[in-house]
Amino acid sequence: MNVTAGVIGCGYISSFHFPALEKAGVRVKWVCDVSRQAAEKYLLSTGAQYTDDYRRILDDPEVNLVEVLTMSHLHKQMCLDAVAAGKNVICEKTLTNRADDSLEVIRAAKKKGVIFYTAFMKRYIPAVARAKELLPKIGRIVSTHVRTYQVYGPFGKEVWLKNPDEGYMRTPPGGVSGMKEKLGGGILPTGGSHILDLVNFFHGRPTSLYASVVIPEGRDYDLHVAAILHTANGPVFFDNLIHPLEGIGFQRDGWDETVEITGLDGRLEIYSAFWDKVLWKPSLLKHYDNATKQYAEYCFPAGSPFVPEIEAYCRNIAAGVQGDPPITAGYDVDELIAHIYKSGEQRQPLDIHWRL
Repeated sequence: MNVTAGVIGCGYISSFHFPALEKAGVRVKWVCDVSRQAAEKYLLSTGAQYTDDYRRILDDPEVNLVEVLTMSHLHKQMCLDAVAAGKNVICEKTLTNRADDSLEVIRAAKKKGVIFYTAFMKRYIPAVARAKELLPKIGRIVSTHVRTYQVYGPFGKEVWLKNPDEGYMRTPPGGVSGMKEKLGGGILPTGGSHILDLVNFFHGRPTSLYASVVIPEGRDYDLHVAAILHTANGPVFFDNLIHPLEGIGFQRDGWDETVEITGLDGRLEIYSAFWDKVLWKPSLLKHYDNATKQYAEYCFPAGSPFVPEIEAYCRNIAAGVQGDPPITAGYDVDELIAHIYKSGEQRQPLDIHWRL
């Protein structure tokens, strides 16, 4: 089966998806955005038709893939409509802003029998993919540390000290910030969601957790979230933070995102690059083997993880199989986010209630 796509949303993230679709050999027939100006360059590069109404894409019988690349608060209805039309879906993370809504979407997709992916591209960072292959080499896993410290430059200090005067991170008195309304919260859904997906990728679904969530006075979104998640492979120490420190991280560029998995026979350490600078910044994997007392280092060249991600999804769609990641991946992360926020609010550990 050939894959013919309609793409909804031409914001920044789409600049990574369109080249990936091209490399995957996908025909893009429709491009949808409320702004034709935002869509124009993709119309020229793909020869696609333009619409500002995504329902026109769903009415086209040639389209068998819909990509949803809008802000998260718009995902639920677009995904439900695409599923109802019998289309396979690739939806950018997070799937929705509420675990209940993500559950509804995935239940609908399973009932309809379509293939559905929530696009967590960090599974396809070369250092991550190689670490997954090497996981058996480190023996029984006893501890995992995961961290995403995301630099906001000088603004990363300002948002800690006061409610911004303007912009999407301002929380108006009695109102809702753009962060909360459009993205579901602060650092947890925007940055931590990817890392939670990697926890699921390496260890499977956690069974319980205990979280701390820092929401400064006058704000409605989180700037720091930490949690202990209990998995079949031992505890995972999870930490994510908005910060102003522009020289930290393994490339000294402020981006400090690491995964460290310790087993009885060795350790894996993953260092990933700024998510939107992957075209010129590499990722790094270190493997310590306790038998030889030596480290092996794998420095992978720069390259977009969106390309192998979309290629893998589209191969499966062409073959008519879900494959990996599982259809529940987006719901799984959103359920963890909901439990982390609840644990932080109640200041108590929680067993995780998986509903699907």
